[in-house]
Amino acid sequence: MSYAAFLLIFVALPLVSLLFFGRRQGVLNKEILTGILVLCLIALLYTSPWDNYLIKKGIWNYPEGAVLGTLGYVPLEEYGFMVLQTGLAGALFALSMRKVNFGKLGFNPIGILLSSFVGILGVVCLSAERGTYAGLILLWAFPPLAIQWALGGRVLLATFSRWIVTWVILTAYLCFADSFAIYEGIWFLNVKTRSGIEIGNLPIEEALFFATTNLFVLQGLSLWQAWRKGTT
Repeated sequence: MSYAAFLLIFVALPLVSLLFFGRRQGVLNKEILTGILVLCLIALLYTSPWDNYLIKKGIWNYPEGAVLGTLGYVPLEEYGFMVLQTGLAGALFALSMRKVNFGKLGFNPIGILLSSFVGILGVVCLSAERGTYAGLILLWAFPPLAIQWALGGRVLLATFSRWIVTWVILTAYLCFADSFAIYEGIWFLNVKTRSGIEIGNLPIEEALFFATTNLFVLQGLSLWQAWRKGTT
């Protein structure tokens, strides 16, 4: 299977279905769609340099002929994955967060302190070659988490019980899809730069990646809604 076919079956088609269902349910209004589009742009701009670095350093790669082309070191389909995954998480957020009082944003330095442990753990992981991939994920995750937790810690805690199930289900689904892609040889990860801990054939680092990226989106949309409600 090609990367394009994988992207269509596992991400694009579910997203289109959720968008159609969400519109029918009346939950995908202009406000939430704008938030999703903003996060899609942020995901693309923030993830692209990091993903280029991963491939350049040989942390993950893809077989010749499996992709349509590349921009930099990254397959074109990978850029599509960044946007479509964000959209998928956003559509699920809209369906699961109806009639929620998001409260108001407020700066809290404790959020930065808590997120700093993520960054510190990343530095520790990078001290060993087999911790390279996990370390890079954690260091890359630190800035978004610091911003989100510092600006909206109260909002996220208040709504946690509403989006946690969506987070777990979507992360599990994408881990399953990733496991299938690895089995099919659509992409592969360097055994020297990962821990070797696996769930089936899925490297634990891939599960960490999907857990953090889905968290960015669900938390980001919670803060978007809180900000929008506070300005209207």
